[in-house]
Amino acid sequence: MMSRLHLLPLALIFVCGFLIPIRAQESDFAVKREFEDRAAVLKTRIDAATSTVQLDSLKNELDGFELDFQKHIVFLDKALYPETFNSRVKNLRDMFEHTQERVRTIQIQGSQIAEMEGTLQTLAYRLDTLSSQRDRLFLELQQNKANVSALRESVRRLQNMLQSQDKLVFALVDSIFMPYGKDLAKVSDVQRDALTARLAGSNLVARVYDIASDNVRFLEATELQGKDFATLIDHYQQFAGRWRGLSDKMRAFAATVPPPVSAEPLAEQHGSRTPHGSPLPGMTQTMQVDSLLGEWNTRLRKTFWSAIEREFSSRRIILSPFSDAPGFSASIRTYVQTLKNSGEDPTVFVEEVWKARIDREWRDALTREGMLGKEEYAALDKLVSELARSKIDVKFLLYIGMIGVVVLVLWWMLARKPKPPAASAA
Repeated sequence: MMSRLHLLPLALIFVCGFLIPIRAQESDFAVKREFEDRAAVLKTRIDAATSTVQLDSLKNELDGFELDFQKHIVFLDKALYPETFNSRVKNLRDMFEHTQERVRTIQIQGSQIAEMEGTLQTLAYRLDTLSSQRDRLFLELQQNKANVSALRESVRRLQNMLQSQDKLVFALVDSIFMPYGKDLAKVSDVQRDALTARLAGSNLVARVYDIASDNVRFLEATELQGKDFATLIDHYQQFAGRWRGLSDKMRAFAATVPPPVSAEPLAEQHGSRTPHGSPLPGMTQTMQVDSLLGEWNTRLRKTFWSAIEREFSSRRIILSPFSDAPGFSASIRTYVQTLKNSGEDPTVFVEEVWKARIDREWRDALTREGMLGKEEYAALDKLVSELARSKIDVKFLLYIGMIGVVVLVLWWMLARKPKPPAASAA
């Protein structure tokens, strides 16, 4: 009996020695599991935060999380290997700071967007008002063709109106995109939806298409003078440059927008002359505007070079055919060389056409980049001027020679005239 009583403490010691490590292992496992669970919940809530109120609450929770597990740092460093307790907490704090910056940016952009709403409405209204003025001016252009001065005034007003449309539509572009920054791939889902709605509501692509179409129609509707083209060339180049910037933004944004299930044609949104496609800025719409800009450029240049050719042909000067700047330059050089070789009088070509018409009326347009440019125009002008000078030099020498011959004849005649007899002495 006594032996059994002596064995009981030994059994209790054995059981306690066996159970204590098990309980310690269960406690460590619970610590790690609680740490992982709370860290995952914090990560999810930080990533989903959309307001400063939520972030303030999360900051307190993050501080409490770090404090609660500080006493287990040695164990967690081993359990999280190759990570550590401090690295895991730092990742959560970095994520918190990133979300905080994102929420702050969204709030700033939200206030900017709200301020822009009035601007967008004003710009859209002004564009619609100019559209009605455009139709009236095109009608005046047709009615005033018989009256030169009235026609010129209509052309001037219509040009000014088209340029005003350009400025307004690209001001509308800036107002729509400016609040979202340069990198459209980083906008949030809420911002993406708002931007999509504004692009669709403003009919932006349709408006750009209409304005480009108006410019093509303008080239078809009237006969232009030489001094008109410098402004028209500048107008096209500025429009094309702005459109390239806008289309890049639209393509970047379209890449972030899921394709719509269905979309109304742009023509139904903003008139029959607009291209068909969805209201989102997709590839189809931008390609259609690109195509129209190509037509605008082609028609502008064709009208330009045809009008210059008429300056020569109307005075019976036949140049080699040309349809662009290199062709025009080669044609002038060939004609100048032909005049030099033939000895033909260049007065009409130099004085009546080049100096009186080309240099006075067309120089500003010809010296634009993308046309002849300043250097090539200066080279052609020098070539033509030398042609005139060489002809003047020949005439001058001929006149001098004729005067010299007359002087010699008079001198010879006077020298042979007999002297009068001397008077006889008284």
